[in-house]
Amino acid sequence: MPDFADYGSRPFNEAIDYFNQKLPLPTNGWQDVYGQQHDHAFMVAGATKKSIVEGFANAVQGAISGGETLHDFRKRFDSIVKSEGWDYHGSRNWRSRLIYETNIRQAYNAGREAQMADPAFQEQFPYREYRHSGAENFRPEHKAWDGLLLLASDAWWSVHSPSNGYGCKCKAFPHSERSMQRNGKTAPEQAPADEFKEYVDKRTGEVRQIPLGIDPGFEYRPGESWLRHRTLKPASSLASSATSASAQIPLGPAAKPSLPAPAVVPNARLMRADLPDSDYIKAFVGEFGAAGTALFKDIKNDAVLINAGLFNNANGTAALSTAIKDKRYTTLLARALIRPDEIWSLLLPDLARPGKYKLTRRYINNFKIAGEKKPSYSVFETSAGTWSASIIVDAAQADKLRQGVLIYRRAEGEQ
Repeated sequence: MPDFADYGSRPFNEAIDYFNQKLPLPTNGWQDVYGQQHDHAFMVAGATKKSIVEGFANAVQGAISGGETLHDFRKRFDSIVKSEGWDYHGSRNWRSRLIYETNIRQAYNAGREAQMADPAFQEQFPYREYRHSGAENFRPEHKAWDGLLLLASDAWWSVHSPSNGYGCKCKAFPHSERSMQRNGKTAPEQAPADEFKEYVDKRTGEVRQIPLGIDPGFEYRPGESWLRHRTLKPASSLASSATSASAQIPLGPAAKPSLPAPAVVPNARLMRADLPDSDYIKAFVGEFGAAGTALFKDIKNDAVLINAGLFNNANGTAALSTAIKDKRYTTLLARALIRPDEIWSLLLPDLARPGKYKLTRRYINNFKIAGEKKPSYSVFETSAGTWSASIIVDAAQADKLRQGVLIYRRAEGEQ
């Protein structure tokens, strides 16, 4: 019998849909993706390389949709570790089980939440009961919540819906009026008052109050924000909501480290402004040591294909991207890829698919032209098969681009 049988008799469409819409996101640690952000991003703590995260996403997808067991998953785990040279923390059996069980269980829980969110279902089953898993090594709070029956709409569920921590196998079960009475209750109970523990994010200094019995990062209802984004919006507000800053899924630290000091670039690195487009394109590609096509590996060992085709427009003819506002800086745009000061991963609204998100990788380089007082910023961005690049001269504008998960920062003085 498949290992996921512990979480549900069979995988089902809502759980599959929930996991399939997630985007693989490279991260430095588990805190980079927190709480409801897991509804939109798939991550493996400490996997900073996109190909590693994508490999594990495929492995988990095989388990959720195809019923692959933990034994099957461990074969994939070993293959990914070997091919990618991933140096992970913890033992092989513990780490593989953690990735497998946590992701399958939360996909199952999110799928159940999607089913129970249906208005017709809620009308028939207006109550919900917390059930402890019966584990021998249990959290006392989870054991105390066993049998607690509340209105399905009670705000308590927004924080306490299972799973409530790593290894937690508790579940929430729906109840009708009749089944509630069969349980010997005539009315739903009152949610118990929580006691809290203080959790400090060591990266940012942010302090969170977490209810006792819930692991940090689990104090949310699985799939809730995913369901919100699936809700149809009025046509009149679609464009504005899709392009607003608040539409982005916030990821990563609230506080940002300062950029390393800008490197001084000789004035001679600026190109003339009156050259043919082909000269700028050739110069940009040449920065990567390529006369034709080069598979450039960035500092995180992720590949970017470099060739003149980067500048082809929709009909296949060569032209500088409209993102390059000042042709003189063309070669300096390559600095962001070749010598990034920072690399950010983030989720942005996909304007071509309302309600969907796309994974974006943003490279930022901070430099100063010799003789100039203020620094400039070279930004190169890849997203869903597209790219854009720009030179930013306004520090505040550049700082707004520093958002998402910071997966790389050049150390001060490092060349």
